[in-house]
Amino acid sequence: MAYLALIDPFQLHNELPEMIEAKLQVAAAVLVCAFNRRGNLLAGGCADSRVVVWDFETHGVARLLEGHTSRVSSVSWTRSSRKLLSSAADGLLMRWEVLSGEESRRIDLGREIFLSCLHPRNRRMCLACVQATASSRSAVYLQYWEPETRTTLSEPEEAVEETAGGGGAGGSRRSEAPSVACFDSTGERVLIGTARGVARLVKVSTGEQLATLQIAGGAAIKSVTISRDGKSCALNCADRIVRAVSIERLLEGGKATGRELQDVVNRVQWSHATFSADSEHVLGASASNTEQKIYIWDLRGQLTRMLDGPKDGTLSLSYHPTRPIIACCTRSGAVFIWTKQYCENWSAFAPDFKELEENEEYDEREDEFDILPPQDEHAEEEEDELIDVVTCERSELAHVPDADDDEEELLFIPTRPDPDDDGHGAAGGAEYEPMEVDATDKHPKARKRKGVVSDAGKGLKRSL
Repeated sequence: MAYLALIDPFQLHNELPEMIEAKLQVAAAVLVCAFNRRGNLLAGGCADSRVVVWDFETHGVARLLEGHTSRVSSVSWTRSSRKLLSSAADGLLMRWEVLSGEESRRIDLGREIFLSCLHPRNRRMCLACVQATASSRSAVYLQYWEPETRTTLSEPEEAVEETAGGGGAGGSRRSEAPSVACFDSTGERVLIGTARGVARLVKVSTGEQLATLQIAGGAAIKSVTISRDGKSCALNCADRIVRAVSIERLLEGGKATGRELQDVVNRVQWSHATFSADSEHVLGASASNTEQKIYIWDLRGQLTRMLDGPKDGTLSLSYHPTRPIIACCTRSGAVFIWTKQYCENWSAFAPDFKELEENEEYDEREDEFDILPPQDEHAEEEEDELIDVVTCERSELAHVPDADDDEEELLFIPTRPDPDDDGHGAAGGAEYEPMEVDATDKHPKARKRKGVVSDAGKGLKRSL
C-alpha cells in the first residue's frame, strides 16, 4: 500500500534547505550517496568497498552490501527501488537485490570506473565512465546486462600530443580527466562531458549526436546533471564556473552559453553541481577541504541562498526527489542532512485559535461549561460505518509496472533482528558498526513558548 505525503505542491517552489538536521555516520567514510525515486531510502558508497542503505524515515541502517574490493565510486537505483547498482575503482559493476542484500549480477570492465548510473526506465542497461590508463583513454560505455555487451558512446579524441621543446621522437600522453555522462529523465538521451570542454547530447537508441557545446577556453567538464523536468543541464567546469544551459536552445544549434554561475569574489572551485527537486534551482558545492559551503542559484543566475556548514569539505550532493532536503557527503566520511526549519504554528489547528505573548486572566460564566442533556433523547443513533482495513487500494503515486521494469515498488525494507553472542541484533543479519545520528540546531537559544487560548474553551488557562 502506498502512502501519500501531506505536502503542498505549490509550496515546494518556495522552500529550500537552510539548516543541518542530522549527521549519518558509519565506520567507513561515505564518498557518494543517492536517494531512490520516492526518497524513503538513501544509498551510500564507502571508501572500504561497502555499500550502505539507510531507511531515511528512521535514519537507521537497513542493509550493508559487501562485494567490491576497492572504494565505491557511485550508486544508482532502479525505478522500483528493488535493485541497486554500484561501481568501484576495482572495475566492477555490481547489481544488488535490495530486499535480500545479495548480489544478482556483476560485470568486470577491467578498468577503474569513475561513474555509473542505471537507465531510468530500463534496468537492463547502464552507463559506465572509465578512467584513462597508460594505453587507453577515458571512455563512456553503454553497458547491457543481458546479453553482456557494451557500446562506446564517447567520441574518439587525440590522447597523444607533441612535447614542447622537441627533445627526441615521440610524445607524451596528455593528463586527461575522465569523461562524465548522465541519462535524461526519460533515458532517451545521454549528456556527455569531456576533459576538453566539449558537451555532447547523444540519442541512446541510435547513437546519433544531437547537439554539441564547446566550453570557452576548453575547460574540462568535471560533472554533468540534467534536471528532472529535462529542460536544463548543469555543467561543472574546471574554470570555477557552473553553467546552466537550456536543452531546447542546445538542440536548436548555435551558441548556447547559458547562465554562468560562480563566486566572482572568492573564485570558488566546485566539487559537485546538481538541480533541486523542482528543477528551478541549481546547487553548487564548494571544493574547499575545510569549509562546507553550498550555493543555491535560481535559473536567472541570482544567488538565492548560501548554506554555511561545519568545517568539513563537501565531496558530493544528492537532492531529495520531493522535499527540500540535501544529503551532503563530506571529507570526514559523514553524511550531513540539510533541511528546512519549520516553526510551530498553533493557530493552524483551528481558525478560532489565537496566539498570546503571555497568559491572560479569563472569568468564565457560571453555566458556561455545564453539561447539558441532549436535545432529542429519542433520536435514532446512526449505524456504525464499517471500515475496511484489509483491502489495499492503489494510489495515484504508486509505481505502475511497465515492460522495462515490471517489479512492484519497494516502499520499505523489512528488518528482523538476529541475536548474536553479545545479545545485540543486526538489521538483516549483517555485521556493522553502529550508526550515529547527531542533531544539530542552528538556533540553540531557548525559545519562549506562547500561551494559546481557544474561544471554544474560554476560561481554561494553558501555558504551553
